[in-house]
Amino acid sequence: MKKIGLNRTALKWLALLTMLIDHVGAVFGEDFFLLHGVPWLYSMLRCVGRLAFPIFAFFIAEGWHYTRSRKRYFLFMLLFAVISQPIYYFALNRNLFDLNIFFTFVVALAVLYLIDNVRQKDFAFVYIAFIAIVVILVAMLTMVGVLVDYGVYGVILPAVFYLFYHSEKKWAKPVMFALAGLFIIINWLGYFVYLTEIDFNNFIELFAIFSLPLLAIYNGEKGKRSFKWLFYIFYPAHILVLYLISLLII
Repeated sequence: MKKIGLNRTALKWLALLTMLIDHVGAVFGEDFFLLHGVPWLYSMLRCVGRLAFPIFAFFIAEGWHYTRSRKRYFLFMLLFAVISQPIYYFALNRNLFDLNIFFTFVVALAVLYLIDNVRQKDFAFVYIAFIAIVVILVAMLTMVGVLVDYGVYGVILPAVFYLFYHSEKKWAKPVMFALAGLFIIINWLGYFVYLTEIDFNNFIELFAIFSLPLLAIYNGEKGKRSFKWLFYIFYPAHILVLYLISLLII
């Protein structure tokens, strides 16, 4: 009997669509939409795009849970991180040491590996260990000028999903969603506190919270077609296409 809710494939397609919408805004830039008299469209695109990351973070954790070869999964992620970096750098006008989202997930998978190696011990120690590991890793990268996309939030969110989603405890999923929401808010505050002017764009990161109801109705089913390779290839491919289009019309 088919379960009610969104299956894995449907959620991944939703994440791809919202990421594409987000990157239309990111690649063309706020000035492009201001010049064409639709400054509100930039904000709308970026708001919709906030839904993508938590969904991808969730499936990074799910992929680690279900994969037959974690070593291959990690190396696969690292390969696409390297492939995507030049495109990410030029298309989104990043600094030389700004790393794309695949590198964020590479660090996240390293954290999940460490969690696996300590979770047989005292349960409370797992939380302390993974939080300390995330903070230390990302802080060390930042100190040497390497900026991991989404920072600590980007690395810690997959760990939250991984620790709680498949737990048999009744309280696990409510706690998971509460923590995920808390980290989304903390991530927004991280952007907000350094700003000198307040406008609507300062609140865009908060819209990631709306991804959580979508994850809450995930029914655990795979879906008819997984399109596994597409979900990796799409990231560098769509950014490259958007970048080439922007060169023609901007």
